[in-house]
Amino acid sequence: MNSSDQNHSLCISYPEIVGFMSVDVAREYHGDLSQLKFLNTVPKGKVYFDLNHKMNEAVKRTTDDNNEKINLLLKFVLDRSKYLKCKNEFITYRRTLISIMCNAFNADHISVMACQYNGCIYLCSLETPQEKQRRQNRNKQEEKFCAWGYKFEQYLLSDLPSGLPDVDKPVIENEEFSLYFRSSLGEHDLFYGAQIDGLLATNAKVPHPPNTDDFETNLRYLKRNQYVELKTNREIQNRRQDQNFKKHKLLRCWCQCYLAGLKGLLVGFRDDNGIVRRLECFNTDDIVTYCKHEWQPEKALNYLNNFLTFIKTSFKDKLKDAKRNNEEPYYLQFDDYGNNSITVSEECTSNDVILPSWYVGRGENQ
Repeated sequence: MNSSDQNHSLCISYPEIVGFMSVDVAREYHGDLSQLKFLNTVPKGKVYFDLNHKMNEAVKRTTDDNNEKINLLLKFVLDRSKYLKCKNEFITYRRTLISIMCNAFNADHISVMACQYNGCIYLCSLETPQEKQRRQNRNKQEEKFCAWGYKFEQYLLSDLPSGLPDVDKPVIENEEFSLYFRSSLGEHDLFYGAQIDGLLATNAKVPHPPNTDDFETNLRYLKRNQYVELKTNREIQNRRQDQNFKKHKLLRCWCQCYLAGLKGLLVGFRDDNGIVRRLECFNTDDIVTYCKHEWQPEKALNYLNNFLTFIKTSFKDKLKDAKRNNEEPYYLQFDDYGNNSITVSEECTSNDVILPSWYVGRGENQ
C-alpha cells in the first residue's frame, strides 16, 4: 500500500443520516425508534454515580460482534431497500472504519474481511488471534469495567426527552439504537451503521419522537437533532495516564464522533470502586486541539483512504485475472499490521463468510 503521507488533507463529507434501527433484548432487528435514548440533563459540579448499583440484576450481552458479523446491518438494508440505492459503496460498521483509522498510530494487527457483491464492497472486522486470546483471558475486573460503561449510560439517559433516567431497572446490555450514514472520503462512497448512545435533548424545545411507524417521518425527526457519545474513564492522576487517555481513548472517541457527526463526548471519571464523581464534556472539534501532540486527524483519514483504495485495487486486480461470475460474492481478507504493512489473502472459511445466503438470495432487489 502506498504511503499515507500526502500533500493534501482529506475529510469525511458531513455524514448524512439515511436510516435507523433498534435492537432488542434477544438481539433482534426492529426498524423503529424503540431503543432511542435521550440526554436531557448534564449535571453541574460534583456527582455521585455508583456504577455497581444493581449490577447483579443486569441482563448480560449474549453475543459479540464477531458472532453477529454485519447481519443486523444487512437486515436493515433489506428492510429499507426501497429507500436505499446501495451501489459502488463500501458498506460496513463504523467500528471497522475506526479500527483502520486508529491503526495509523497504533500499529496493531487488525483483520478485515471484504466481499465484493452486486457493485458494492462489504467490510467486516474479524477477530485476530491476539484479540481472541485477550477475550478468552478477560478477567472479572475487565468484565466489570464493561458493565460499568452500560450503567453509566443508564444514569444519564432517559426514554423520552422530558423523562428521567431510571437507575433501578436492570441494565439490558443487548439493547441498542443505531443510525445509518452516508458520506464520502476522497473518491470513496461510504455507507455505515453506528451505535448511538443518546440524542441530545438538553434544549427544552426537543420534541418527543413521532408516534408512528412511518420511516420517512421518523427519519426527518432524527435528522433535525444532534447526538452525543458517553464514556467512562478512570480518574486521571498523573501525566502518563493523561497521555494514554489522549493517545488512545480520545483518539478512538474522536473517530466515533467524527464519523457520525456527533456533537461531542461526555466522560464520567470514576475511581477504582466504580464511583463517578466528575463529568467532563469534550466538543468533537476541541478534542483535536486537546490531543494535537499525540495524534493528527489528517493522518488517520489518509490512512483510511489509502486502505480503502488498496482494497478496491486488490479486487480489481484479482477479478481481472480470474474467470469469475461477478454477480457472485468474492472474498478477500486484509490483515493490517500498521505502517502500511498489509497482506491480502483469498482464503475464506465458512466461519468468515459475511454475506449469508438469505442476503445474497435477495440482494439483487436492494
